[in-house]
Amino acid sequence: MTTRAGGLLAALLFLAAAGAAAAPVAETLAALREQRTVELTTTGRRSGKPHTVTVWFVVDGEVVYLNTLDPERDWVRNAQKTPTVRLDFGGTVLTGELHTVTDPARDARARQALRDKYWMAWAGGLVGKGPKLTFVVDGLRPATP
Repeated sequence: MTTRAGGLLAALLFLAAAGAAAAPVAETLAALREQRTVELTTTGRRSGKPHTVTVWFVVDGEVVYLNTLDPERDWVRNAQKTPTVRLDFGGTVLTGELHTVTDPARDARARQALRDKYWMAWAGGLVGKGPKLTFVVDGLRPATP
């Protein structure tokens, strides 16, 4: 767990123990935005079992964007069937709905944010190896056990 995520988790646990409301999702995501990866869990489209992969992400307010170079990956096809997903940021776990970004301006903004965060995405864009699909995870809320 990163120090930043560990600190946020400790703060959330303290607030919960004190009877205070947990930080709003935007504040939680703002504290996690610099993390390099997130564990994404989808529901297997055939098995119905959890399927977890590590992916890159970018944060924009109360949403998380994900991209893929391969739209045939299992997590993509799983989420197309069952869009509810879990995002584990090293102890801070949120759940939300994953959808394909169809608005060209929103897609361009998410792709640029990915290039700004990850140098490999920037370099790949230079040689035409950018993401094939962009997704948004919205409706984020703390996951229930």
